[in-house]
Amino acid sequence: RPNKRREPQTVVTHGKLLLGISENDNDGIMMRWKGGGGGGLTLGGIGNAERLAALEQLCLASLDVGNVPLAESCLDALQAGTSGKNSLVSKESARYRKLLGTCLEASGDYDGASAIYDKLLAENPSNAYAAKRKYCILAAQPNKETEAMAALNDYLTKHPGDVAAWNAMAEACRAASDFKGAAYCYEEVILACPLDSDVHARCGEAYCTSGGAAHAKLGRKHLAQAIRLDPNNLRAWYGLLAAAEGYLEEVERLPKGKKEAEEEDVEVARELIKFGGEKLMTVYKGKEMAEIVGRLLKETSERL
Repeated sequence: RPNKRREPQTVVTHGKLLLGISENDNDGIMMRWKGGGGGGLTLGGIGNAERLAALEQLCLASLDVGNVPLAESCLDALQAGTSGKNSLVSKESARYRKLLGTCLEASGDYDGASAIYDKLLAENPSNAYAAKRKYCILAAQPNKETEAMAALNDYLTKHPGDVAAWNAMAEACRAASDFKGAAYCYEEVILACPLDSDVHARCGEAYCTSGGAAHAKLGRKHLAQAIRLDPNNLRAWYGLLAAAEGYLEEVERLPKGKKEAEEEDVEVARELIKFGGEKLMTVYKGKEMAEIVGRLLKETSERL
């Protein structure tokens, strides 16, 4: 948990041991407490706070591995308490309702889960967890792409520091062919992950697909940075060649006066195509793809 590692099967295995659940009881229906014949949970002397945390982690991990019955047993255990009278957490607490909503999602009851998250947001509009799950519910359902993007946009308006959400929005924009929007979102991701070669490559691709000489140059810069960060990123190498070629095609469409202003960048683009082609031929030297790549690069050079 402190290292934020997601290993649900490991959590399930050790969580069962900690909570005294039989290894063969994969459905978690017969949850029993160690040392308790009918209901008490001793667990080697751990306190209620540790017990609550263990049940929460086991519940979420069970959902990750698709064991919904075990997750539901964890929810029941949270209400069972240590003596059968007092529950570990109140049913009305946000902590319990978050778990309940997640379990409802896993079982396919999107309406029930959404109702819980709506109530949590009504009580606390800044509840990031509930807002994010609202988006996830919409994203999981077919033909609700527009509603999902609107929910994600609303979430990012209130929580602009969530890098994963920006990346999700970028992918959603790409799926909707909004490449300018995707490039903007990737720029936000780059602010948090400036040394990620793949993000620079995807950002460069989005700019290049947007069209226009200015976007082609921006895309070229990001693809060049992707290669600088990871010289073995073949996707970035191919993208750089495509960006340079696309830029040259865009310049050809410009009026004569504007075309002359781009002469320096035109030379840069031609050199990049030559340099990138040599790099790719080196990579594929002696391989079956060498002939195909060589023919492709030759066609590119002839068009210049």
